[in-house]
Amino acid sequence: MTQTMGPPVDLILVGHILDAQGIKGLVKVKPYSKDPEALFSAPIIWLVKPPLEAVDSRPYSVKTAKEHSGQVLLGLDGLHDRDQALALKGSAIYVSRADFPEQDAGSFYWVDLIGLPVVNLAGESLGSVVDLMDNGAQSILCVRALDQKEERLIPFIESVIRSVDKDLNQPDRRIVVDWQLDW
Repeated sequence: MTQTMGPPVDLILVGHILDAQGIKGLVKVKPYSKDPEALFSAPIIWLVKPPLEAVDSRPYSVKTAKEHSGQVLLGLDGLHDRDQALALKGSAIYVSRADFPEQDAGSFYWVDLIGLPVVNLAGESLGSVVDLMDNGAQSILCVRALDQKEERLIPFIESVIRSVDKDLNQPDRRIVVDWQLDW
């Protein structure tokens, strides 16, 4: 286990520990993403045993990470046998957003889109992104109006999404869509 001052403020929930794997202390992880890049790139993960919150997390240095049958096997510093790995079963896994790999232009982590305001081509506010989902064919933005009374489902596809400004240093970050208020 790694000693640090406390959890970073940018922790993102990325999966949970399903079980131990083998006898050498590996843990089997169910990632919450189809492409669990964050689990492969993070030098440290933060584990939380339910019902605690992320502020009650414990850091572990990642020794090894590999994909195995749709899941991820992690070797963590300080885990040397199956019993130690089993003790972590059910733990939620958090990774610092700063440890996520850089995205290519035009690609986005869903977590970066949450909270962004959404406007249409006429400059009318449609609300802000409260969630995203995947229907198999495409991702869908769940946009809640500022008055909290209306929610829109907007497909995250090229013909609808005109621009995404997710740069945290920009005060006018937003998503511009080809979508009308009455749709």
